[in-house]
This record gives sequence, structure tokens and C-alpha cells, in this order.
Amino acid sequence: MKKHRSILLLIFLTVGKSLLAQLPIIPYPNKVVEGKGFYTVTSSVAKEAVIVIDSSAASVVTNSEGYLLTVTPKQIKVLAKTKVGAFYGMQTLLQLEAASKKIPVLTIEDAPAFGYRGLMLDVGRHFMPITFIKQLLDVMAMQKMNNLHLHLTEDQGWRIEIKKYPKLTSVGSVRGGTLIGKYPGTGNTNTPYGGYYTQAQLKELVAYAAAKHINIVPEIEMPGHASAAIAAYPELSCFPSEPTKLTNNMYASATENKIKTLGGKIVQETWGVFDDVFAPSEFTFNFIEHVLDEVMDIFPSSYIHIGGDECPKTAWKRSSYCQSLMKEKGIANEHALQSYFIQRVEKYVNSKGRKIIGWDEILEGGLAPNATVMSWQGEEGGITAAKQHHDVIMTPQGTCYLNFYQSSDPRDSIAFGGFLPIEAVYNYSPVPAALTPNEASYIKGVQGNLWTEYIANKDLASFMLYPRAMAIAENGWTKTKTGFDHFTSRVTRWQSLLQQKGLHYSDHLYNVQITSKPIAGGINVSIGGVGKAYKIVYNTNGKLPSVDDQVYTGPITITGDAKLQAGVVVNNKITDVASAAFSINKATGAQLVSLLNAPKAPYNKSGNTGFINGIVANDSRFSDGEWLAWEGKTIHATLDLGAATSVTQITTRFINSRGSWIHLPTRVEVLGSLDGKTFTRLGLQQNFDNSKEGALTVSFALPPTTIKFLTFIADPVTTIPAGFAGAGNPSWLFMDELIIK
Repeated sequence: MKKHRSILLLIFLTVGKSLLAQLPIIPYPNKVVEGKGFYTVTSSVAKEAVIVIDSSAASVVTNSEGYLLTVTPKQIKVLAKTKVGAFYGMQTLLQLEAASKKIPVLTIEDAPAFGYRGLMLDVGRHFMPITFIKQLLDVMAMQKMNNLHLHLTEDQGWRIEIKKYPKLTSVGSVRGGTLIGKYPGTGNTNTPYGGYYTQAQLKELVAYAAAKHINIVPEIEMPGHASAAIAAYPELSCFPSEPTKLTNNMYASATENKIKTLGGKIVQETWGVFDDVFAPSEFTFNFIEHVLDEVMDIFPSSYIHIGGDECPKTAWKRSSYCQSLMKEKGIANEHALQSYFIQRVEKYVNSKGRKIIGWDEILEGGLAPNATVMSWQGEEGGITAAKQHHDVIMTPQGTCYLNFYQSSDPRDSIAFGGFLPIEAVYNYSPVPAALTPNEASYIKGVQGNLWTEYIANKDLASFMLYPRAMAIAENGWTKTKTGFDHFTSRVTRWQSLLQQKGLHYSDHLYNVQITSKPIAGGINVSIGGVGKAYKIVYNTNGKLPSVDDQVYTGPITITGDAKLQAGVVVNNKITDVASAAFSINKATGAQLVSLLNAPKAPYNKSGNTGFINGIVANDSRFSDGEWLAWEGKTIHATLDLGAATSVTQITTRFINSRGSWIHLPTRVEVLGSLDGKTFTRLGLQQNFDNSKEGALTVSFALPPTTIKFLTFIADPVTTIPAGFAGAGNPSWLFMDELIIK
């Protein structure tokens, strides 16, 4: 009997594997049973499929979005309890039809893992046309996503018509110029930039989305990220008569002239976080209520997003009105004042039969009673909210921020923040391991976010979204995923569908990784990270890889300074590219005796010894995997060089990118020892010039000094000061290779 069971299991696995290869469906169904043969579509599945909606159907899964799809050689049938379920069953059929008119005989029993499956599009920094948003909705529907979160207001632009406050669009929707290049930039365009949606346009968009069973969640930012609204109505500020303050000195003179011309407040023209936020005044609350009335008239969404993130408390601290209000209301501090602000808005939204949702900073000072939290700074906010029995949408930046770099390819345009290859998105599980089953029930879904500081047009927006948004769709729907290799095989078959929708997409499917291992006199370099056995080519001539370059077959020995570039050959062209510079020195391959704090994910790809692996990080991208990062922690490492060694120079680099919460260290110290017990200071540097962003080299020139052990210490900015992104939070400290000569 056991033998027969084994044979049956082998047959089942073989059949299952063959079926997996045939179904280019995203997100992948949760249960598939294969039959024999095919149904041949003669006209279209939309005309030939039998749709049955039966609320009492016992054979369907219990979820209202679930469906049962059966394909026989003679019939296609979709059975569902609701119109939504039937719609999703048809989306599966449409994907199968797009791949082939011969649809395999099968049964699919399917329902989503999570009720909320979303994408967020920031139209505040850069305006996106309605036609593009409809294109996104088309693809979202086919991939069974059901929430589009529109970030409608920002420091750099107000994008929604509010009839009671016409200056929100006449003034607040237009900025006088835009930052050039990566923050802090190289200048300002000084060209007006703007755009907004009329209420009629948005109502039509809501109807378009509803027809595809997609809800649009509107976001009106408060109390921070409010510069555009304050420019239109300065009374919203704690200090209405004070002119807009600038944080970027590289083009301050030109912008200051605009401030003088306009008489005070302007829409911000650079990125970041600004101190001028909404005052918690009766004028402000009346304004917010009137705005939300019109917003809720346009959007039937049960969720109204009120932002709540990155609100500096500087203005509140120096405002006599705010301090008097806190004393009157018994509010302990400015964080509690934010909680008071959010809770007051929540009461009004609840009175209209809606619920608020906000970024995880709304936890500060105490969470509003009925609020839902979007956890973006990591999983911690979501864990805290779930443990308090609040609903949570997971959208941690390390795995869900689609504005991050998606490849190491130097040909790609600049992007914000870190490195997020599609494999990392796909491998994300929205339910944190720290939660109990009951607490996990409060995780209602997952969302991918596209912030548009560096995304100025729809083509670049779709390039950044796809195919990573497909991985978000699968994370929200599929309970047991089929693996990254199978996912990429389906993605490649989706590219023609994206082209039909007029959407650009990235072909960066593989995260080429260059790693090293110490050997006598140098390192062995390996190239990997490719999901399938595609050919990898490489060169050391300083040029981008070509299909005719040397084929990688195994580790490459590096014994001196060098630069290597590698690429994946797919369909006879180079897709993903990775490069690495090498510095073989006295620290390379040293023994790490101790490390007080380990580098933090996702910036720890090269491991605890990544700063002595011989690979030099990219000058301009802290997301390349070779920059190691610590969040609010001291770097304190001790190395054993293996033997008494003469040292004349110790060098490393740090990143300054304050818009990304990355600050230079407050101090750097190096100490040496011969016995590993008694250490002598070799050098100390502090008070670094942080006026320039990018990589900073810290170098210690020494008289010839013999040491066997080296201790390296770098202290972070423990709390980001007001006026900078992430104010009040610990800063990130990014460090490159430690080079000893």
C-alpha cells in the first residue's frame, strides 16, 4: 500500500509541476487541480464563460471575493457568491486567454489571503494624469488588487479641488520651481509646476474604479506636510506672518526672491520635512472639516487617510497658543498634542460614518480609538497597533516602497532611498512573526507605495511600479506562494499585457550579487543572485557589460585594486547589471573579534564583515548592498590583523543624505593594540561638515605604527533634529569599506 501511495504522490507532483508551468496567472490561485485536455476558445472567454452568482452556493469558498472556476473540454464556468468573486474569476480566465486560446482543463478554488490589497500613488510631488491612473486601475483589477490610495496633498502641491477654499488650487497646486537632481540638488528649475483634479474628474475616476471593484482611498495630509495648504491660507500656520523657511541653501537666493515677491508663504520647491505645520486651532479644525466634507462627497471609501507622518513639533513648541492649549486641555507634551489633533479629526470622520487611516506616527501620544494604522517605518508600528487590537495595513519601506532603486544598473535614473529588488518584495510576508494568531487577525492587508520626488512622469512611474507591484498583488492574495523562479516565469509572460495597456515596465527581474571570500593575498569574487540559470557575463574594462563579454563560470581571483561589471543575458540582451570596485588592503579578510551592534536589514547584505570584504561601495547609491547601516546605534568593531602590522593610514567613508534620515557620525575614533587588551588612541575626528550631501571620506594619517588589533568606533546622531526628515527619530549611520594601509 505504501508503494502505491508513493507512486500516486509522484504522479500528483509531476502533474502539479506541469500545470504550474502552464498558468501565467498573477496573483497565483490558491488551489489548482488539473484535468486532461483543453477548452478551445472560439470567440472570447467573456462571451463563452458561464457565470453563476449564487449566495447560497455550498461549493464555493466562504470569502465574498472567492470563486470556483471549472474548465472542461466543453464548458467554462465561474461560480461565486458575489459579483466581486465572479469578477475575479473572470480576471483569472482573461489572463489564461491572453496566454493561449487553448485553456487547460482544470478546477481553481480561490480566495484572497487578505481583504486589503493596495497600491499608493503620490500625486502631490508630481502630478499624474487621469488617463494614467485609469491604466493602473486596469492592471490592478486584472491582478485582483482592490484599493488605490491617492496621496492628494503635500508640501509641494495640493491636487484636489475644494470649492469652499479655491486658493488651495489657485495657489496651493502650483510651486514656483522644482529641485534639480538628487536632494539637496544642484539647483532649481525656477519653472512653475502644477496641476490638480476637479471634483468632476475624481467622481468619474471613482466610478471607473468601482466598476472594477476597486476602492479609492483619498489622503489629505495633516498636521504635517501641509506647506501647500498653508501657502494658500497662512492662517492655518502657528505663525501666519512668518515667511516660508528654506532648508536647501544651494538655491536659497532664487527662492527667497519668490518669497519676498509673494509676500511670505510659498509652496515648497524641494523635498524633505518642514517645520511649518497646521496649528491645532479652531480655524484649522473648521478648515479640515469643510475640506473632508467635500472629500467624502467625492469618495465613498470607508477609509479616509489623514496622513499623520513626519510632523515636526518645533512650531508647536514655540507657539504660545499651542502651549496654552496644552495647559488648558491637560496635554502632557507635543506628541500628545498630535494625538489630540488626530483624535479630534477622527471623531468628525466617524460622525460621518467613515474611519480614519494614517501612517504609523499616529501612534505617537496614544492612538485614536478607531484608527487603522499603515505601518511604513518598519513592522514595529504595525506590531504595536495589532497588539492594541487596531487594524493594520502593512507597508514597511524596506519591502514595499516602490520608489526605491530596483536594480544596481547605472543606466537607471535616480531614485529615492534604498535598494528594493523584486525578489525582496516577493519574499515579504505581511504578518509579522512576533504576533500571536489572534493579534495577526488585525493585519488586514498589504500595500505598495510609490512616492514621486524623483518620478516626474507617468512612464517612469509605471517603470518603477512594474513588475514589483505584481509581487505586492501576489503577497496580498496568494496564501502559499509557488516560489520566486515560478513567479518570474509568469512575470515575463505578463509583459505583453502591460504593453497593451500602454504601460512601461522594468525588465530588472534578477538581483545580480557580487560577493567575496578572503584568500591568501586577495579575495575570490563570486557572481550570483540570478533566479534562473541564465548566462552571466562580466568584464574589468570599465565599460557596461555586453553579451560578448567573458562568461562567468566560477570565482574570480582579485589581488589588487580593480573594477568589475557583470550582467545577465536574457533573450540575447543584457538586463540587470551589477558593478563592484575592489580595494585589497591590510584590513581585507581580517578576523572580526567583536562587533557591538550588527548592521540592520535591509542594509546588511554583505554581512557583519562586509566592511572588510575588499568591495568598495558605490559613491552615489547607499542602496548598493555594500554600504552597511546602523539605525541609531554605535559602530564599535575590533579586528585582529593576524600579525603585528605596520600601519600608516586608516580610511573609511560615511553617507550624508539627510532627506533619507542618513546623517554623518558625531565622532569617529580608532585605537590600536598589540595584545588585544591595552588599546591606545590612534586618532579622533568629530564636528564633520554636513553641508554637503553624498559620501564623506574620513582618513587618519599616522606615523608608522605597529598594531595587531584595531578598534574602530563611530557614534551616530541619536535623535534627528527638527527641520530634517524623520525629526525626533534615530538617524541611520551608513559606513563603507575600512581600508588600512
